[in-house]
Amino acid sequence: MPAKYHVLSRPVLVLLCASALLAVTACNGNQPESRTVVKDSGTRITVMDDHSESVYTKLQLEGIDRIEGVRALDWISGDTLVVSRENRSLKPQTVEGVMRYPVNLYSHNLADGTQTPLLEGESDYGAALMSPDHKYLFYRQIDEYIGDGYVMNLESGQSVKISEAPFSSEEGEWVDDQQLIFPDMEGSIWRKDVNGSGGIILKPGVPYVHEVVQSGEVIYYVTGEDMQLSAYNTGTKETTVLKKNIVWVIPSPDGSRLALVERNRPGEMVLTLCDTAGNEQSRLAAGQQVFGTSWSPDGSKLAYSLIPGDSGSAQSGVFITEAETGEQTPVLADIEISDRLRWSPSGNALLASSTVPKEGALSFVAYVIRLS
Repeated sequence: MPAKYHVLSRPVLVLLCASALLAVTACNGNQPESRTVVKDSGTRITVMDDHSESVYTKLQLEGIDRIEGVRALDWISGDTLVVSRENRSLKPQTVEGVMRYPVNLYSHNLADGTQTPLLEGESDYGAALMSPDHKYLFYRQIDEYIGDGYVMNLESGQSVKISEAPFSSEEGEWVDDQQLIFPDMEGSIWRKDVNGSGGIILKPGVPYVHEVVQSGEVIYYVTGEDMQLSAYNTGTKETTVLKKNIVWVIPSPDGSRLALVERNRPGEMVLTLCDTAGNEQSRLAAGQQVFGTSWSPDGSKLAYSLIPGDSGSAQSGVFITEAETGEQTPVLADIEISDRLRWSPSGNALLASSTVPKEGALSFVAYVIRLS
């Protein structure tokens, strides 16, 4: 691995629609007639070519940009990304007998491909997430699967430590432009502002608390072996148990609905839309794996990746689905994504990262999917 920090071990294959930026070759005899294959830098990517009205929405694919050697984390603006990559200007370190370069943070300009350091050093930095107003960068100084949390003011370049101790690198979400929420390793939920002020806001009373996110006055979190989803109202101080067997919870931008990934039984996950009380409104997808779910900024669409339970009878990949109608558009194929999908501020592009074999190791590749 090029980075010491955790690449999510939830393998997800993704669908790739035809791109004007990639060369398309004809299907071979082993491919179904509805598929073609894109070849780029030695990578084979399946392109779905099913134009049935039941599959495709009005969403149009404008093109796909591939960025080698970086893990794309979020959007700083519509034309600039925050990425992590190996800093090969520093000396490599030997970790468990393997030589590794420190992983640092950079801004990546999509127009000309230039990269500018955001944070360099001997430590590994990653798991970065922009504030809603795109003025602050939340990131972790990572050691294996945990890390201390920091917030960088992008205008000044100054960082403030916000965590009292390391916590999971998969946790931590923005509450608003100024505050973040995250659980510690003891099961307490913290809320801190960009200056490092704040403290414990909730102690659920169990040792393992995860999938912590706040929407409006409500804090959602998952606990226990039965993966119980609870909602804590910060105004009334009351906690309500909503559902069990919840893997991920993703509130809509306006807070009126929840996208829930539920484990129905071993080997099956279901993506549903629910109201804030957990009442199911619709089912969007089901399969062996559903991962990376993300709302578009206007709350009209959901992007997610899917591996079907029966790989021989359904399409694997990343889809964009209209929340109101359930209509789907396939987006990327035959790639394992590493992080949650990220929408651009305008909602006209989608960001995905994956790993590919390179020189006997895994190297990150980022994809910018431009839509209209």
